[in-house]
Amino acid sequence: MQVIRTTKSTIIGIAAGSIFAINQPVDGFGGGCSGGSTIEIHVETPGHNSPASAKHADILLQYVTWPDGTAIDEFVYVDAVRDVEYEGPTRKMRVVTGPDSEVGAPGVFDIEDGDGNAGSVSTQDRTIFADRILNAWNHNNLNAYVDLRSNSHYSFTVDFETTIRDNSPLEDDVGELIVFEVSGNSIVQIEALDESGQVIGTPLIVGYGNEWKRVAPDRLYVGRYANNGSPRCGSFEYKATGVDLTDLGVMELNTLRISRPTNAGCSDVRADTRIVGVKTSIVPTAAMVFD
Repeated sequence: MQVIRTTKSTIIGIAAGSIFAINQPVDGFGGGCSGGSTIEIHVETPGHNSPASAKHADILLQYVTWPDGTAIDEFVYVDAVRDVEYEGPTRKMRVVTGPDSEVGAPGVFDIEDGDGNAGSVSTQDRTIFADRILNAWNHNNLNAYVDLRSNSHYSFTVDFETTIRDNSPLEDDVGELIVFEVSGNSIVQIEALDESGQVIGTPLIVGYGNEWKRVAPDRLYVGRYANNGSPRCGSFEYKATGVDLTDLGVMELNTLRISRPTNAGCSDVRADTRIVGVKTSIVPTAAMVFD
């Protein structure tokens, strides 16, 4: 697979899993955004000159480059969503996909709107909402995410389309998951699950002690929407961070539970989230959970 780069870096080798080595730093990495650290994520925005003008349209993930120079252009997307829970008020949990998008299911969808009765959240609502999340997370349009505006309990479980494996049993700068968050001001808990749905490894609160980063070389933005789903003026900046599977205490996973942290204290738990797997390794690991 050919990678089209927007920088002056030169590809000098290809390894398993489409991991590329580059012989010089990518222009703008580490300094492409003023203030705070950055994560280098390259996108395409068809019909738009820059991500800033594509806030209501497609923001298509192309490749990610990690601090050690490793660049990866193969990603693992969600294949199924289930077990949606939500205990908050209406109009506070929704799925957003830029209304001008051609990839995904464009629109703003509240969790309570599935069964035709917008006054409460029913079992049918939660089942339909699981499909809404799937339609937002099963492709490379980053302008599709879960928008949470309540501090109440929520959770849902996602199965990835293939096993995500750690590239190294040691902690390193190459992430196997990319977690996105609108504005980078909230926290979200992720847990690896086994085939029986039991937690394995160690739950991780993303955004609490592991900084949300600005995206480089170009900042990413998503639109603002009213309660009825209509676009509003302005935009929010999309932040992200990489998660090494080592931080979850596992070497590989197929399933994640995403939820409100129960020990969040006064932190903002209204995470507007999108998670993408990164194909860093195709080699099965000997053990799945660390001792």
